[in-house]
Amino acid sequence: MRKAILLLSLQVLVLSVAAQSTTFRPGFIYREGTVLMLDGQPYQSVGFNCFQLSGCGHPWELFTPMEVDSLFATLPRNMLLRTWAFAGNDAQTEGVVRAAERHGLKLILALADGRSSCGEFDGAPAGDGSGKTDAWYLEGYKVHYLDHVKSTVQRFRDSEAVGMWEIINEPSVDSLDILCDFMHSMAAFIKQLDPNHLVETGSFAAWAYGGLDGYRRLHDSPYIDVGDIHDYDYDYQMSRQIESPHFSGAQQVLASLGKAIIVGETGINSGFQEDCPTSVNRRAIDMRRKFDTYLSKGTSAVLVWNLARNARQCGFTFDPRDPLFRTIIEYQPAVTH
Repeated sequence: MRKAILLLSLQVLVLSVAAQSTTFRPGFIYREGTVLMLDGQPYQSVGFNCFQLSGCGHPWELFTPMEVDSLFATLPRNMLLRTWAFAGNDAQTEGVVRAAERHGLKLILALADGRSSCGEFDGAPAGDGSGKTDAWYLEGYKVHYLDHVKSTVQRFRDSEAVGMWEIINEPSVDSLDILCDFMHSMAAFIKQLDPNHLVETGSFAAWAYGGLDGYRRLHDSPYIDVGDIHDYDYDYQMSRQIESPHFSGAQQVLASLGKAIIVGETGINSGFQEDCPTSVNRRAIDMRRKFDTYLSKGTSAVLVWNLARNARQCGFTFDPRDPLFRTIIEYQPAVTH
């Protein structure tokens, strides 16, 4: 009986903490149902991914700390950016968060990588790109990842620069039951440590989880605030699709759960080389069309993949010379202030 009472008390405490994440706190992004809010106003943002901020990438792609500060100084206040905050990258994470604080920016910090890239090999059977095993999602995460989450979340739980915590980038596992248990328990753990910030999944679209029912199960936790899709459909079979065919279903699922949706990654294969499938000018135009489409349908944020210091070949990576960079800076919803 005593054990049952203690368990019930813990559940009530965590539910209370989760509920607080939707309350107003100046300078922090919070959620009212499916809408993200900042300082009492609906919040939307167009931003970008930049894993190079965490020290990952080729040497010519990386920003020095001084260059990070200069880059952030050019960005509109409250713009949302996404980068890695993996175990072992503590110094880079610290520098990026403090720079974002100085310049009034918001960050999505991904705490691990389901694909096992950028040296984040915890639970990976064969190093870079091999992904994590079912065993890691079941028990293995408790060895290193749990302590990393605890120390990182506690360090930055009072920072206005943190827009939301991402449990793991692109989680994928053979057993959906194991994955859902992991995601839900980690969301609760993060909320218990930090009631100030939102929790986001980092998910692919529904196809990666057996369809919309699996996508629903993944997000069906009171501690998860924001769902995600990653959209690279423009280049798939050269469809030139502006809106991902996976978006509408995911949005409907999240709306039924009372949660917000973001397009955490989207990209178009381009570059300055003549043999790229799309010109840089065409990419900028069509990416603007994506922003128009997603934001008009209530998406809270659209984050383009991926800014680097220098992009040397065709791909989804772009650099500050690219017209796409200027398009992102200039395309900021009026509610992002």
